[in-house]
Amino acid sequence: MSKVELKYEDLEDHLKEQIEFLNTSCDLFDDGKFAEAKRIATIIRVLFHDTRHSKSLLGQLGRKSDSFYSTNLPLASESLSTYSGLTMIGMKGKDTIYYPKLDEMVAFSVNWLPFKNWWEEIVFRDKFGNEISRSSLIKTSTNQDGGAHVDEALDEIYYDLSKNNSLETSIFDGETSSPIPNPEKAAIRQIGHEVLKTLLIDYEKKQTAKVDIWLGGSELIVGNKPSPLPKNKKIGRNEKCPCGSSKKYKHCHGK
Repeated sequence: MSKVELKYEDLEDHLKEQIEFLNTSCDLFDDGKFAEAKRIATIIRVLFHDTRHSKSLLGQLGRKSDSFYSTNLPLASESLSTYSGLTMIGMKGKDTIYYPKLDEMVAFSVNWLPFKNWWEEIVFRDKFGNEISRSSLIKTSTNQDGGAHVDEALDEIYYDLSKNNSLETSIFDGETSSPIPNPEKAAIRQIGHEVLKTLLIDYEKKQTAKVDIWLGGSELIVGNKPSPLPKNKKIGRNEKCPCGSSKKYKHCHGK
């Protein structure tokens, strides 16, 4: 069967649709429908994942040479604790779960990265020392865990993260101790947030969940000094925006 090559304008229309899908699924997630994480992952896969037989939408548009917005906390190599760089824990008794950071708690973690660095950046490290990148998290969620396909078996590292509390985080309600759920879903939602921050200049979203205490960014290190806080480079308003748009920062993501 013959095919008709899409025009650039057609691809741009597809991108607008995918952004609308992503925005809708992110809003639904924030309303408590956490299963939307799988739809978020599927949209991100459409935007970024290239195979031998298909090319990602942003690849077809030539947009993967742009810089991408990262909210991931730095991973300290000497830390003895598990690591979840895109999430916070919202403590509220037996209902304690992982949440995406959204635009909270990013004062020391915002960075603009080339696509490959962003896609392969480590966002989890479990108790076994296994590391999970954005790429592996998105692809496993979509290819195996119900985003686009349900496999009869799941990747072991992903399974331990989502089902076996490999981050070793639990909440004690006075009687029993329970694993804190949703780390993989919260991280996928945060990746969705990063994508929207990259593609939509004016996009903002604050975390509004009602919890008793927010917990995030902790680490356990042998010695008497904590890891130094990363220093974000201050971008001058008249400098070029780090997103790669060639616009001045004040006319782009610095509005």
